[in-house]
Amino acid sequence: MLHPLNALRAFEAAARHLSFVKAADELHVTPAALSHQVKKLEDYLGAQLFQRLTRGLLLTETGQVLRSELTDIFQRLDRAMERVQIKEVEGALTISVAPMFAVKWLFPRLIDFEARHPAIDLRISSSLNVIDFHRDAFDAAIRFGHGQYEHLTSVRLLEEQLTPVISPHLLAKGPDLIEPADLKDYILLHCDSLSFDPTAPKWSDWLAAANVGSIDVSRGPRFDLPDHTIQAAIDGAGVALGWRTLARDDIAAGRLVAPFDLAIPLGASFHLVYPDAYGDRPKVKTFRAWLLESLSEEV
Repeated sequence: MLHPLNALRAFEAAARHLSFVKAADELHVTPAALSHQVKKLEDYLGAQLFQRLTRGLLLTETGQVLRSELTDIFQRLDRAMERVQIKEVEGALTISVAPMFAVKWLFPRLIDFEARHPAIDLRISSSLNVIDFHRDAFDAAIRFGHGQYEHLTSVRLLEEQLTPVISPHLLAKGPDLIEPADLKDYILLHCDSLSFDPTAPKWSDWLAAANVGSIDVSRGPRFDLPDHTIQAAIDGAGVALGWRTLARDDIAAGRLVAPFDLAIPLGASFHLVYPDAYGDRPKVKTFRAWLLESLSEEV
């Protein structure tokens, strides 16, 4: 049986305050609207709940019985709602993250997230597998691409750019790397992670932007992933066309050097994605805000 819950809530508040005005103020409605709800409940029960006196209200015997039951019911309901809300704000937040972003950017910053949000237990699955949010128990994912995901909200985290990076130890051994044309004297490291996309920029595109056309870009080791390419540069295997977001910490720590200011857009970026309905989840909102704030501080 469906009961008039709004009317029951109106009655319970009025019974506690013995005032339509005070009860209406608590429930953010007008006294007239609250009085109408109480009258509706009386009609539904076929019994009078209040004696309406000149200076206030007085509960009838039926009203006293109903109030004693409803107060306990609404208190238990309020406690249940509080537990649900706490669960939404605290507890586990499960994220699927592209491995290269996880290792090169997210993991080194987890200590900051945990310090700011100790009540959230972040659980990370490092994978490139496509997530089915209806089947898999994930709250959100971080993926690389153009941000076009059907039925998902996509938040671009940062526009990715490419620029040459080299180990300072390799650079110190020479030869000189003063102008882009000097790259002819170094082994170029190639990343084929976007080889499926004919528009994805490569060494030839960066060199063209630098007005250098005399370097053979067909030679040099090739890698499947950008973080592997960056690691090869750190190890002194050659000069990589590094993804700035992924190489940022290595440059800051002195493991890599970016000898030129020129950077070209990659044409794709990392995105935080989640089902549209998940956007109002407190833990998802908290993680999204932290990601955007942290990345904006590094631009």
